[in-house]
Amino acid sequence: MAPSDWHFPRREFTHSVFVTLTQGPSPALRLFGPRRTGKTEFLQRDLGFMAAETYGHRVLYASFWQISTAPLALLLHACDMALRPQSYSERLLKWAQTPPVRIRLGALSDLAGLEIELGRNNDTPPADELLLLDRHLDRLADSRRPALLLLDEVQELAHHPQGTEIMAGLRTSLDRRREGLRTVFTGSSQIGLNKVFSARNAPLYRFAAPLHLPPMGPEFVDHQLKVFHRVYRRKLDRDTALDFFRHFQGNPMFFQRWLTALGLSPDISEADAARQTAQDLAADLELDRQWLALQTPHRAMARIIAERLPDPFGAGGAARYAALTGVDAPIPQTRQSYLRTLVRRGIADQWEGEWRIADPVFEAWILDRGADDF
Repeated sequence: MAPSDWHFPRREFTHSVFVTLTQGPSPALRLFGPRRTGKTEFLQRDLGFMAAETYGHRVLYASFWQISTAPLALLLHACDMALRPQSYSERLLKWAQTPPVRIRLGALSDLAGLEIELGRNNDTPPADELLLLDRHLDRLADSRRPALLLLDEVQELAHHPQGTEIMAGLRTSLDRRREGLRTVFTGSSQIGLNKVFSARNAPLYRFAAPLHLPPMGPEFVDHQLKVFHRVYRRKLDRDTALDFFRHFQGNPMFFQRWLTALGLSPDISEADAARQTAQDLAADLELDRQWLALQTPHRAMARIIAERLPDPFGAGGAARYAALTGVDAPIPQTRQSYLRTLVRRGIADQWEGEWRIADPVFEAWILDRGADDF
């Protein structure tokens, strides 16, 4: 499955990451990017495609969103897929069409009754599935042309009962094969990634060098408009397109949703399609439900974070809190507790030292709220 015309390749970034992985001193990178900003597409269609199709490396891809209840089984399945004599494009298509749903892992008691087929190896597998994972990774390792392990949303491992054990086993396997296996870990939460790579008691402590997914710019919009014009024979206003793109923090997925709305309804205006797309996204993501679940102080704190005030717990944040709620702001420690609630619910996150709303759609939605919503 070659990249489609709609895919915007990050050529320079992809090349720099590939060279760093295969020739640099660090055996692993950890890539952060906000939700739905193209991390998975970068891994699969840019980095994975270049490594496999252009340079002939084996590529393993696994997303811990896919089967969060059985991450070890997911890794074993991904190893099995990567070891099969198929082209990368064929395996990528199979990943998309047939996710692993049959799993059986004897060592993990809560997975009884599930099955996974791990190939036709006639050797007796190790009793411990971590040893089986180590065996599979040993088969993948190649010091001349290292295999690339692309592990998506790895922060989910920190929430799994066996997560620490799995990460410890994975680190041991990777440490033993630093020349033959190179890894990219991704995550959509910096706080979550810090738990995996920055906590001193974490098995993957300081194992991977940090990396940030660069945001898309106007060149992405120009590429999409060009393809849209070729497919639908309709030319869109570039300034309107850029305004929509910026409103949703340069999110490529949401921009393509807007283009889809325009393609499905040839007579709809760009502005009406933008309003329809925003409403559809809010409904899909159940933003109303998330908002109604918040108490007034948490809503006010969410708005302050969405506005990106430089001092959310200082005098500026206190003044804004009072303006939103009509009451004096509580002390900074209390407002910090409101923020911790937002973090626990996955609404807020910290990016490069700045508190942000984790989902750009929710951020835009919050900024559109009227004064009576606080």
